[in-house]
Amino acid sequence: MGSTTFANDQKHIVLHALIGAWGHNKPLCSLALRILEDRPDVVVTYLTGHASYSNIIGELKCYPSATFEAIESRLNIIDLTGPLEGPPVMLQLESFAPAFAALYSSASVTCLSSAKTIHGLPIPSLAIIDPFTAYAFEAIRAIGGKNVPILAWYTSNVGLFFRLLGPAHLDGVVDPALETPEGRATMKQKIIAGETIEQKRHECTGSVVNVPGIPPSYDYEWFPSTAVVPTDLLSALETTCQIYIREADGLVCVSANLFEPEAATAVKEWFISLKKLWYNVGPLSIDGPKANTAGAELQGETPVLSFLNRIQSEFGPNSLLYMSLGSVFWPEEQDRVWAVLDGFIAKRQPFLISHPSPFQQFPDEMKKKIADSGIAMEVSWAPQELILAHPVTGWFLTHGGWNSIQEAFLYRVPLIFWPFQADQPYNAMRMSYLKAGFALMEVRTGKDGTRKPYNCEKLPAFTPASAQAEIEELVDRLRGDEGSLVRTNFEALADAMNNNMGF
Repeated sequence: MGSTTFANDQKHIVLHALIGAWGHNKPLCSLALRILEDRPDVVVTYLTGHASYSNIIGELKCYPSATFEAIESRLNIIDLTGPLEGPPVMLQLESFAPAFAALYSSASVTCLSSAKTIHGLPIPSLAIIDPFTAYAFEAIRAIGGKNVPILAWYTSNVGLFFRLLGPAHLDGVVDPALETPEGRATMKQKIIAGETIEQKRHECTGSVVNVPGIPPSYDYEWFPSTAVVPTDLLSALETTCQIYIREADGLVCVSANLFEPEAATAVKEWFISLKKLWYNVGPLSIDGPKANTAGAELQGETPVLSFLNRIQSEFGPNSLLYMSLGSVFWPEEQDRVWAVLDGFIAKRQPFLISHPSPFQQFPDEMKKKIADSGIAMEVSWAPQELILAHPVTGWFLTHGGWNSIQEAFLYRVPLIFWPFQADQPYNAMRMSYLKAGFALMEVRTGKDGTRKPYNCEKLPAFTPASAQAEIEELVDRLRGDEGSLVRTNFEALADAMNNNMGF
């Protein structure tokens, strides 16, 4: 238990992201550290909950110790919930408003995990807030009015922003009513009342979508594979984000101008017309596990490291393909997964698959087939950055979420995409357009995913057999001249992105 006070001449920034959504919190850790490094006159208070607190602390431990010690006294990680039962992702947080009120009056706030109490902080001068957290936006406006500017914390890329959050004149799908304060107020009441929110972007009519930086596509190509996810929840979250993006004073985006200059230029022009600020601060990642690859001490990592080391000794560097479709997404038609894995085994392509999604069902028969192959390993959770940092890892088959792409850039591991929705299809299209990645086609499923893509001359088969055949052909391409070209292009982009880290 401890107590900390601060000088009144310091600036005070409050951070908050959706509790339990690690993809939203992980890059926010990196942003907090960079702000503190660059601005010695700033103190940061990161308000969170128990579901995210331990992960945040673990992420911060990856930072170089000497550097972290220099800024640690100005960083406050505050657990507002303590251990509690309920869903891992918290859409409401009643303790946020009283905590922010205390900060706004320089009163005491106590972390329910560490028992550390902070008090005497200067009034917050800025809040960087996840637009999925309506309660945080409403509390800050109710308590501080316009005295505390709010920057929306957007943890994806600009290309998706156009489609999901942009206005109609930018090929966005946002309800025009949300462009007015009255329309947003009406929609807030619908969300509070628990009404079903229909998203226009889910109405795929076959219209052509034009987003800067990628070739034209049909609207249904933004839903290339069906996944086992709660769609009603996603629709409500998307609408909430659309509302509070417009009510914020500006936006902090984890993408980078280098990755998508065309889209970045266009979105900044739109924000200028709104008299708002847009900051691209990506890529954001803490470079820690790379230095500790050889001696990982975290529980459960030893079997993975032993496997990686064995594959490297038998097949050499860059020989392993790592596969993970993220912590949430998993194909609704799981036979495509088994077809892909059978293809790898048939081609004697070493691989490691991680399947942490709560929606997956991994059969014992497939587990045995993987174990018996002698070249593969499956785990329900994997230390992703440690795997990407290992010299044996040559390719990363991913759903294409932005956090995974940033980690791939950091460790220079080229990508193969199996996208489902959200930012993933755009990322796959962008990297394919740059010839810096591969995108799977035959694994697509569902009424939208199995329609003819814009850039295809004929309709693919979209069957498990064709998915396995595509994978076997892809392995040959990875091992040939095309794979070398994509790797070279990816590494050049990764080097540029990594050199761009910072503000």
